[in-house]
Amino acid sequence: MKNLLLFSTILLTTAGAFAQLTVKPAGLGASATDSYIYVKDQILYVKGDVNLTKNNPLGDQVASIYLRNNGQLIQGGTGSNNSGNGYLSVQQNTKPTNAFAYYYWCSPVGNTTVGGVGNTNFGLGSIYQDTNARIGEGTKAQLSVNISGKEGFNDPLTISKRWMYIHPTPGTEAEGNYTRINASNGAKAGDGFTMKGVNTGDLGNNTATTTLDQLYEFRGRPNNGDFLIPVSGPVPTGNGTDAMMTLTGNPYPSALDLTQVFNESGNTSLNSIFYYDEDRTKMTHNYSGKPFGYGVWIPGVSGNGEFTNATFYIWNASGGSSGGTPSTRTDFPTRYAPIGQGFMFVGNSLGTVTIKNSHRVFEKEGSGSVFFRPTFDDTNYEETITQDDLSSISTSSEELDTRTPQMRLYVVFDDALTRDILLVFSDQASDGYDRGMDGLSPGGMKSDAYFPVGPDNDRLPYVINSVNYDESKQIPIAFKIKNTSKIRLVVAEEVKKPYQRAYLFDRQENTYKQLTNASIAGVNLTLPPGNYDNRFFIVFHNPDAKRDTPQSEIDAKEAIVASVDFFQNNPAHQLEVRNPKGYTIKSAAIYDMSGKLVIQEKNLGANNKYSFNTGNLSDGVYLVKLTTSEDITIDYRAIVHNK
Repeated sequence: MKNLLLFSTILLTTAGAFAQLTVKPAGLGASATDSYIYVKDQILYVKGDVNLTKNNPLGDQVASIYLRNNGQLIQGGTGSNNSGNGYLSVQQNTKPTNAFAYYYWCSPVGNTTVGGVGNTNFGLGSIYQDTNARIGEGTKAQLSVNISGKEGFNDPLTISKRWMYIHPTPGTEAEGNYTRINASNGAKAGDGFTMKGVNTGDLGNNTATTTLDQLYEFRGRPNNGDFLIPVSGPVPTGNGTDAMMTLTGNPYPSALDLTQVFNESGNTSLNSIFYYDEDRTKMTHNYSGKPFGYGVWIPGVSGNGEFTNATFYIWNASGGSSGGTPSTRTDFPTRYAPIGQGFMFVGNSLGTVTIKNSHRVFEKEGSGSVFFRPTFDDTNYEETITQDDLSSISTSSEELDTRTPQMRLYVVFDDALTRDILLVFSDQASDGYDRGMDGLSPGGMKSDAYFPVGPDNDRLPYVINSVNYDESKQIPIAFKIKNTSKIRLVVAEEVKKPYQRAYLFDRQENTYKQLTNASIAGVNLTLPPGNYDNRFFIVFHNPDAKRDTPQSEIDAKEAIVASVDFFQNNPAHQLEVRNPKGYTIKSAAIYDMSGKLVIQEKNLGANNKYSFNTGNLSDGVYLVKLTTSEDITIDYRAIVHNK
């Protein structure tokens, strides 16, 4: 009989907490019985250290702790004093994948062949294949095989060691900044690493696929304590500025709150996080045939995160790039990095970033935590972005959207390459650099678009720019042009926009072109080679444009009242508001008949519809007041009946 520790069964239904944790076989020698903890969909919290002793190596329960179905281990303290030759087992999958597809990883465990205490290095010897009858449930596994050939396969799990690289110090995408570790334990705890996926089949029948969902099992000593990651600020080049990247990731067998990492008092050198993305439709190992790039993530004003898509292009060994295809994904990484997630730390100055136990959280993957999986859907801008796509994006910003007011622009060069840039509006932001609210550009494009941020003599390229909104503000947008190019600016998304209209202002030509998400045609420019840093601006007032609303206040109010429609939908327990002409709603307030304010919302933007939950209100009559950006108030009496 195997000995399943008593508290492991408790952990199936409730969280467990221990001052220190030792798991070892019961008894001695050949008569010893295995002991292990099986944590399913729960958190195992250990205040101190973990000491694990390996079970019978010939049995099916070799590991000491199994984390399954979102089970996670969190440890307190600051030390890295885990010990023993036993294993923690935790799993992560990549869907879709194939043998040509790179992913960026960071292992939650280290090898157990090293004695003593503390975190240990990682290598392919810690990756296993789940061999249970129901994959993802159970304790059985076998060690993966590694080969020197280019392509691995899934049965048995066979991984090509030739694609295992680390990028442990700040640098560019240049090939010389990566170090191949092959099958060695060459990745220190906290180092991220690259690894390619596998094809379906076996050694005799290896077939490339785009639909394989491969599960990897990590077994080893659980990582714990502090991790110091070096970062460096951007470096000027002959043709702009290069961001310096360090490959790291989530080093723990639990979710990691990236916003807490940003907000840690000693981590002021961290500027942004880059996520690797690639065009999965290109089945090639050739560097000159695999378009890829980096998406940019920052915590933003809310802390929930802001993200811009990667632009895919062909990189060369020196870190430069040539043509490729754009990314237009809509699933973005979140503030909670899941187990195994790798990414690049990008600095704004020379320093170190510390990842701590206090940044660990129990966040289930699939809700607030998403493993960033590159997509197969990105091919060509004209095929990927359609008028219907833009409509679905722009109308997705409903009242329940918790994002900060923002405008997402796709800047398209010669109908080939697209740069995704994001303009965020917040009273907490300034016109200069705001750490955590502005994200550096990953660069790479010979012709590019960005927001120049910083003092006039030291402005840097950013793809995420947060500013405080003012109707009279002029926000610079810059273009770097290699060869004469046709440029198209498309408003892909507007969330709770504080403005009525936005324009691209050309200071040299003194022209205003309206930016709108109503058409994929966008605003078109043709520019010769050069750097345009102080010519184009995003503005919110066109002095030459006539007002679309009536000139008198009475006429204006009558027009708005006639357009805005209310409906109290009692079966759905919500007040519904229709705003078909897109008036900017500055505030919404609902009062009961005693004059008490019961619901209040601000900066709702210019969406076409809103909804307010009235399910918690008592039955009765309520006064609704909407105030537009022109300070025009619209009144409505809602009769709430929730019984």
